Amino acid sequence: MVNGRGISQRKREIKNPSSHEEGIRYILHLLTSEEACVKIFQIGLLAGGSTSQPRLPIGKSQQWRERGCLSPLTATGSRRISTGFPTSEKFLYTLFQRTIYELNLFFVRGMSIDIFRLEKLGNMLNIIRPFDDSFLPYLFDESRMMGNADAIALPENEGDVLEVLAEARLGKTPVTISAGRTGLTGGASPDGGILLSFERMNRIFEKGFDAQKKEWFIRIEPGVRLEDIARALSGEPRLFYPPDPTEQTAMLGGAVACNASGARTFDYGATRSYVRRLRVALITGEILDIRRGDIKADSQNMITIPLPHRSISFSIPAYQMPGTKNTAGYFTEPKMDLIDLFIGSEGTLGVFTEMELRLLSKPPFTIGVMIYFPSDEAVARFVHNIRKSSLHLHPQSLEYFDQNSLELLRQKRLQDGASNKIAAIPESARAILYYERLYDDEGMTEQILGSLEEALGAHGISLEDTWAAFDEEGIQRMKDFRHALPEAVNALIAQVKTACPNITKLGTDFAVPDQYLDEMMKLYRVRLNESQLRHVIFGHIGDNHLHINIIPRDEDEYEAGKRLYLELADEVIRRGGTIAAEHGIGKLKKHLLHRMLGEHGIEEMRRIKRLFDPDFLINRGNLF
Repeated sequence: MVNGRGISQRKREIKNPSSHEEGIRYILHLLTSEEACVKIFQIGLLAGGSTSQPRLPIGKSQQWRERGCLSPLTATGSRRISTGFPTSEKFLYTLFQRTIYELNLFFVRGMSIDIFRLEKLGNMLNIIRPFDDSFLPYLFDESRMMGNADAIALPENEGDVLEVLAEARLGKTPVTISAGRTGLTGGASPDGGILLSFERMNRIFEKGFDAQKKEWFIRIEPGVRLEDIARALSGEPRLFYPPDPTEQTAMLGGAVACNASGARTFDYGATRSYVRRLRVALITGEILDIRRGDIKADSQNMITIPLPHRSISFSIPAYQMPGTKNTAGYFTEPKMDLIDLFIGSEGTLGVFTEMELRLLSKPPFTIGVMIYFPSDEAVARFVHNIRKSSLHLHPQSLEYFDQNSLELLRQKRLQDGASNKIAAIPESARAILYYERLYDDEGMTEQILGSLEEALGAHGISLEDTWAAFDEEGIQRMKDFRHALPEAVNALIAQVKTACPNITKLGTDFAVPDQYLDEMMKLYRVRLNESQLRHVIFGHIGDNHLHINIIPRDEDEYEAGKRLYLELADEVIRRGGTIAAEHGIGKLKKHLLHRMLGEHGIEEMRRIKRLFDPDFLINRGNLF
């Protein structure tokens, strides 16, 4: 506590302010940045009306206008502060009221002032800013679903996150977590309230070796991007982080929240397999420090979490998880680890502030092969056989492109001309399978090629019907080929949107158990051809996880595409598959999650959500 004499002395040391509001301004200047100080008064002085306390005496209005305060003020007198603000400034206005109240206790009533409380308010005013046009890119992710926010918070550490959550809890203000905004389901598109962006929490704390578990790890903040990890490990050619979503700008906080996966998931698994530890900030102000293996469900399927002043106990969801890779809904299985509940929960239970991820030793050699097939059926048969193949042939990645995908890539190659990065595609090719294998011994190259030649020969295909790469440059060309397809699809959608702005790409994220791959590929093809809708099919065929992209030409096709999408989703669910294998649910696929889990399953998730976030403030609108 600092008494009035101490505050007065601090004021005189700089400019000896002669009026009440100058003193307020100076104290705020000591506690916040100049920019924040001016913003406080812009917000406060723009208030009108006559219903709210406290009074803010106003003076020297010309000086305030010069400082950027827009309200016309009288040289003397006072104005009551109103809550009639634009939505984008209401949250900061609440902070303004509290700050002025604290200062008035000293300046008006001669009471002592609690500098610590003011410092907390000042810190919050630096973290949270009113939302304006400069932050518009934060309102949507790659789904292009546009959201809205009242304020944006840019925390720099875990303490800042707790401060933001405390303010949100106090005002019952929703909080939307934003990471790299590379998602495709609208999960990062805010629905009012505070948008909590992690771009400033991007520190890599350490890379270490766990002698007990005999594994390498990296400890990071949630704002670290996949490309940041790759750079940090570039001096360590034998270490890498296996999950490989297409977007290397994705932040790890979002990747863990959605249990992200990629092309190499077929062999290496999804993000879940690599999370050793999480620190999670709850809306209640508590921190969970969860290390894999420490807390598990008991024989009664109950989990108990000890906290300093209470404990949280609950039964895990009883619904059945799909027999595939999956990012739809809260994870559950007998004797499950608590950490797996938070992985893939899409940020609805708490806010990640730190994570520890397992690293693997990276094999020094890679072979990539584009295999040209005469039909979809031949691809499916080969995939089934290669799953049962010897270790020499077992791939890390199997990626599929259908005939329509190849036609679209051929068109893009012609349009781009000399600037294109797409390799020529033989006219005889009706489908392509990308095969990738990582290995430790260069002497294995001939063995792998020999095994591959034998496997292809069984299907009447020669190694001459392939394009192979063994070095980094060649592998990158193959990655460019893969990435060119969604770019071409997005370009077509952009053309359609000029005439029909409401149209979006209709992209599935379905996966089915192994035994249904052939059946579903035929069903997809038959129903899509019957519909005469423009489409491509591609994706992670090793996991039976294919992306159908329906590309409507007009509003009628858009509606027809949405109906077909639901029909196919029901067929996938009927076969024990998932409607979200890697992209999650977000806000755009909630209706599909209801179809998959049913109302009882959704209510089981809500039951757990209430234990951690009783008012449903964090990531409101996601999943539920």
